Amino acid sequence: MRIGIIGQGFAGSALAWRAHWAGHELHIFDRGHAHSASWVAAGLVNPLVLKRKRLVHEAHDHITAFTPFYDRVERETGCSMRYPGEIHEVLSDSAAENAWASLGAERGFEPFIGAIHSLIDPRIQASATASVHHSARLRAQTYLTASRAFFAEQHSVHEEAVDFLEYQNGAWRVNDMEDLEVVLLAEGVQAHWTQQYFGELPFAPTKGEGLKIRWEGAEIPVALHKNVFLLPDGDGTYQAGSTYAWEGFDEGPTEKARAEILDKLRGWFNQEVEVLDQWTGVRPTMRDRQPVFGWHSELPGLGYLNGLGSRGALTSPLLSDRLWELHSGRTSQKS
Repeated sequence: MRIGIIGQGFAGSALAWRAHWAGHELHIFDRGHAHSASWVAAGLVNPLVLKRKRLVHEAHDHITAFTPFYDRVERETGCSMRYPGEIHEVLSDSAAENAWASLGAERGFEPFIGAIHSLIDPRIQASATASVHHSARLRAQTYLTASRAFFAEQHSVHEEAVDFLEYQNGAWRVNDMEDLEVVLLAEGVQAHWTQQYFGELPFAPTKGEGLKIRWEGAEIPVALHKNVFLLPDGDGTYQAGSTYAWEGFDEGPTEKARAEILDKLRGWFNQEVEVLDQWTGVRPTMRDRQPVFGWHSELPGLGYLNGLGSRGALTSPLLSDRLWELHSGRTSQKS
């Protein structure tokens, strides 16, 4: 099939890989938004919502899909796309340690609740840390950049806005590209064409901001979380953050977010840091925090995937597969 994909963040990239592995011809339309949510994402792959100590919806299924998907992408591109090690939760005191241990006894949590460890660094102001099993961190920019280069070589990447999308004469046309049998919309929070064809999506977008920092002194080798994440980039710099806000989408980085992140970090990490950069992006989050996807009920070959929020690195492999499975099922019924 000739397939057009609009958007190349986490959702669009996963859909493109699934289509490529199925042997289809791809035309990807993406202008390359430097500040889109996927391109500035920290790439966390975490089955737990650490702030609220609850499981991500369908965490087991997402984790099961995650490893083989990125293993295959790494083989295809020849790029290493994952940071080493698991995420560690910083436990303030004995009560926090007991609460963590108790989570392991709750239904569904058992595979993900790792051991409690002694502190790896005296600058961490807490009693212990605990590992989150099956957590990881994707090198998000590496993944997206390598995927884009691969698709540009093997298929076609059109670095342009989509000003025209229409079903005509039994096929889809995107801009000047005609005779597409399938068009997949992975637009993120913009969702212009998705909402035109599928109706208004239940967005509750969140603005996220984070910092790139460094310091003089010994490095921290593992990803840490307590109110905010502290994530080593492997080159002596770290990502710190991020914030959640429901306003100010058109603003750039703010002093308020910078101060919030640094204040939270100082609450448990006793180290003076230098801020090198500050990023911002708007996450395509739905009101119920659940992604949405499907196929048009009347127009053949038009599908969409959206609402991955801050978990696109984790959820896009499984959800892209499910969207394609739905298409296969619809096609089989018609035949």
